[in-house]
Amino acid sequence: MGRLDFKGLNEYALSNIDSVLNYYLPGGKHEGHEYKPLNPRRADNKPGSFSININTGVWADFADSEAKGQDVISLVAYVTNKPQGEAYKELSDLINYDNRVAPKPNESARNTRSNGEEWLHVTPVPPEFVKRCFKKHLKHGLPTFTWEYRDANNQLILKVLRFEKPPVDGKSEKVFAPLALYRNRDTGEIKWRWRMPKANRPLYGLNELAKRPKATVVLAEGEKAADAAKALFPSCVCITWPNGSKSISQADFTPLAKRNVIIWPDNDNAGITCTKELKDLLTSLDAASIRIINLDSLAKTPLSESEGGPLFGEDCIWPDGADAADALELGWGAAHLEALKQCGELFIKEAVTHAPSDIKPNVPQGFKLTDNGVEAFYKSDDKGNEIFKRICAPLELLALTRDAVSSDWGVLVRFKDYDGQEKRLNIPKVAINENGGSEARKKLNAEGLHIEVRSQEKGKLIEYLNYKDIPNRVELVKKLGWHKNAFILPDQTIGETDSPLLYDNENARDCKLKAAGAISDWQREIASYCEGNPLLTLAVSLAFTGPLVSLMGLSENVGFHFYGDSSLGKSTLMNVACSVYGKPSEFKGSWRTTDNALEDTAALHSDMLLALDELNEANPLTIEGIIYMVGNGKGKNRSGPDYAKKKTQRWNLAFLSNGEKTIDDYLGSIGKSVNGGVHMRFLSLPASQHEDEALKKRNGIYTDTHNFINGAALSDHLNKACEKYHGEPFLEFIKQLTSTDLGELIKVHHAEIATYRERVLGNDAGGQAVRAFQKFALVGLAGELASTFGITGWSEGHSIQSAISLFRMWVDIRGGTGNVEEIQLLNHLAKQIKLYGEKHFKRWDRRGAKDPMVIDEHVPSKLEMWGYREQITIRHPDKDATTDHMYYVYKDIFMDVMCKGFDGKRAARLLRDLSVSILRPSELERKKLNTSEALPNAGGKSQQVIKFKASSLFEAVDRMTLSNSDQHDAEHAKSA
Repeated sequence: MGRLDFKGLNEYALSNIDSVLNYYLPGGKHEGHEYKPLNPRRADNKPGSFSININTGVWADFADSEAKGQDVISLVAYVTNKPQGEAYKELSDLINYDNRVAPKPNESARNTRSNGEEWLHVTPVPPEFVKRCFKKHLKHGLPTFTWEYRDANNQLILKVLRFEKPPVDGKSEKVFAPLALYRNRDTGEIKWRWRMPKANRPLYGLNELAKRPKATVVLAEGEKAADAAKALFPSCVCITWPNGSKSISQADFTPLAKRNVIIWPDNDNAGITCTKELKDLLTSLDAASIRIINLDSLAKTPLSESEGGPLFGEDCIWPDGADAADALELGWGAAHLEALKQCGELFIKEAVTHAPSDIKPNVPQGFKLTDNGVEAFYKSDDKGNEIFKRICAPLELLALTRDAVSSDWGVLVRFKDYDGQEKRLNIPKVAINENGGSEARKKLNAEGLHIEVRSQEKGKLIEYLNYKDIPNRVELVKKLGWHKNAFILPDQTIGETDSPLLYDNENARDCKLKAAGAISDWQREIASYCEGNPLLTLAVSLAFTGPLVSLMGLSENVGFHFYGDSSLGKSTLMNVACSVYGKPSEFKGSWRTTDNALEDTAALHSDMLLALDELNEANPLTIEGIIYMVGNGKGKNRSGPDYAKKKTQRWNLAFLSNGEKTIDDYLGSIGKSVNGGVHMRFLSLPASQHEDEALKKRNGIYTDTHNFINGAALSDHLNKACEKYHGEPFLEFIKQLTSTDLGELIKVHHAEIATYRERVLGNDAGGQAVRAFQKFALVGLAGELASTFGITGWSEGHSIQSAISLFRMWVDIRGGTGNVEEIQLLNHLAKQIKLYGEKHFKRWDRRGAKDPMVIDEHVPSKLEMWGYREQITIRHPDKDATTDHMYYVYKDIFMDVMCKGFDGKRAARLLRDLSVSILRPSELERKKLNTSEALPNAGGKSQQVIKFKASSLFEAVDRMTLSNSDQHDAEHAKSA
C-alpha cells in the first residue's frame, strides 16, 4: 500500500460529514456548529458531553480527558476502537474516497472551508426533519408528483417535485423544483430550501443500486423515464441523475464504477450529446460494460404481448424527444425489448478496438520469461538442477507475422525500453536468420532492449526469436486507414477483422495521432465556436471527410487551400481542423519539404487529414506536381534494385493548405498558368468572408466572434484549446463509423449530394463546377455525420449549409460555374476581338441586292489580316438603332493565331456548342466546326471560316462567368 493521504481523506470526510456522523453516531442533535450524539464507548443515557465540530472535525468528550482528537479519522478510530490505519481504510471505503470524482477547478466542493458556501446540504435527512418537509410550494401550490432521492441505506437525501402551471391558451406547462435540507454554516440553522446541491449531486435510485449490487443498471434521462424503465427492464436497476442533460458534470456517478450500464438516451440532439458525455464518464469509472439503446430499433409499432402472436406491426417513426416513459405509453413492454435484444437490434453496435499486444506471449522450450528477463537453459549441476542464464531484458514473443499473401514472415515481440516505455516490434525472419541475426539484434538494441553482450547469450537470443511453434498469427498491413471494414491506426485496429492486423512501417511514429481531454471538452472549447462561422465549420468538417473519400469512391482526393493576408486566422483554421486528430503543433506538416518526403507523409495520413502549413515556403517549381500527386493519391513509379520490393504508395485523404497567396499567384511567379486540374484538386477560398477591409482586419476568418473582443482574441482561445483538447473526436468518429452500415451510408450520401447538386447548380453547370460541388457537399455531409454521432454538438444542417454558402463564394470568385479552361478560352477570344477587331479585320458592308457585299476601300489595307467584319444595324420600334458586327475569321488564322496558346479545335468546338458560331443545319448535323463563305479577293471561291457575332461571343462570356444570382438579374433586365 502506498502512503496514506490523511489530509485529503479528512477534507473529503468533512465535505461528507453528515453521512459520516449519521453512520457512526446516529441520533445526535445539532447545536450551531456542534453535533452532540451519545458516546458509544460509554453507557450514556443522554447526549451532552460528547461533541463534534462539524466545520473542523475537532471532537472531544468532556467527561473523559483522554477522549479527544483533531480530525474525522481520529474520531472514527475512537468510536470503532481501531488503530488509525484501520480507521483510515474503513472511512475511505465508507465514503468511496478512492473512486471519488475530483471537482473541476470552477466547481465548488461541499467543503465549505474552501468555497465559502453559506448553506450546507445535510444528508441524509435526520428523521425529525423528514416530518417538517414542505408539503406545497408557495408559488406553484401542491405537487402532482414527488420523487424521493434516497441513499444506499434507504435514507432520504432530497426530493424533486413536479407542479402543473395553469393552462395558457389551452396548453399546460410542467415545473420541476428540487427540495433539500440545508444547514447554515455560521448560525447552525437547519431548514428545507428549494434548491439543488451545487456539486456531488446524488443519483436517483441509490437504494435500489445498493440492494442489487450485481444487477445491470439502466441510466435514463429524468425521473419519470427512470421509473418507466423499471417496467421495461424488470431485471435491471433503473436510475437517473438530477436536472437533466446539462447537469451531468455536477452529479456523483461513482456508485456506477465497475457496473454493467445501459444508457437510454432521449431522441433529440441533447440526448445524443449527453450519451457521449455519459459514456466517457462511465469509461473513466471503469464500468464493466456500456451499452446504448439503438433508438432506430424502436421505430416499430408494438403489438399485444399475447402468447404466440407477433410482437410488432408496421414500421413507424420514433417520436422526437421520446424516452422510456413515452415507450410505455405507446404500448412497449419488456417482451418487446427482449425480442429486439435477442435479434441483436436493441443496442448500438459498438466498434471493436484491439491491438496485437492483446495476444498472450509464448515461451519456447529451454527458456524462461520472468520479471528479470529472458533466461536460457545453460546446464544442469551435479544434483540435476537446471541452471539458466539471462540473455536479455523481458522480451515477449506474441505472434508470427505475414502479409496478405503469406509472404514476408516475421515475429512480433513486445518489451519495455530503458525508460520503461512499452514497445511492439515486428522483426522479419530474414533479419533473424541472415548474418547470425545481427540485423535483428541491431533493431532491438536501437529500440532500447537490453541484450547481454556475451556471444553465447547473443546466439541464444536468436534461437529464442526463431521459435517456430508460436500459434498466434498477425497480418502485416502496409497502409493505414481502411482495410475492408476495419480501420488501421499505427497502434490499434478499430472494427472487426478476420485476424489481428499490424501496421508495419518504420515511419509509423511519424503519424502524430494523439488524444487528450474528453470530447465534451473539445465540443465546449472548440466546436461550439464553429456555429455562425462557415470557414471554421468547413475546416473541421474537412477533417472528418478523410475517412469518407475512399468509401464514396471519389476518383481524386479532397483538397482545400485558405489564402489571405497574415493575421486573418489561417493558422487557426488549420489548428482547429488538426485538433480532430491530435495536437496541432505536432500533427500538421509543412510545405517546406521535398516531393519524395511528402509522398511518405501522405501515405502516413491515408483516409485521414493531411495538413500542410505555409504554401509560400514551398518551391514554386514543385508545387504543381505535388498537388497532382497528393490529389491523385499515388506516389511515383520507381525502378532499379533499391526499389524492387517497394510498391508504389497509394492513399485517399482530405488535405488542407494555407498561405498568403493563391496557387495562381505562386505559379504565376515562375510564368506558369494554372489549369483546371490543379484548381479541382486544390479548391481555394479566401480566409475571410468580409468585403469591408476594416471588418476583415478586425474579425478575420470569423463572421461571429462569440462575444470575444475581436477575431484575434477568439483565435488565441482556440489555438490554446486545440493544444489542450484533441484527438478524441477522430477516434470516436471511426469507432461509430465502423459500427455503421457503410453500404447504406454511402448510398444515402450519394443521394443527398445529387439532391443538393440539383438544388444549387441545376443542369447547366460545367463538369468542373460539378466536381467541385461534390467535394464541398461531401465535406458538409461529413460534418453532419459527425454531428449525428454526437461529436460536434452542432445543430442539424449547420455543416452542409456552411459548405454550400462557401461553394457559392467559390463560384463568384472563380467567375462562374463553367470549366475554368473554357472560361479562360472565352475571355481570351473576347479580348482578341476587343483589342484587334478594328486592326486585323477588314470592314465588308452590305450595299445592294446585285452587289450585296462590298469592301470598304477608304481605309488602308491591313498588314496582318485575320478576316472580315460586317456591320449590322438593328432597328427597334421604341428606341434608337443599335449595331453589331459579324466576324468571318479564316479557319487557319483562328486556330493558329487568334487562339495562340490554347487548343484551337477546342475553342471552335466550344463556340459551336454554345451556339456562338453560325453554321448551316447540314453543317451542324455533320458536327462541323466551321462554315464556308465566298469572301472578297478569292475569285468567288468559298473560304473556310469561323463565323460569329460579337454580341453572341460577349453574351456567352457573361453566361459562363456570372454567378447564378447575377445571371437571373441579367436575364430579367434583358426580358424587361
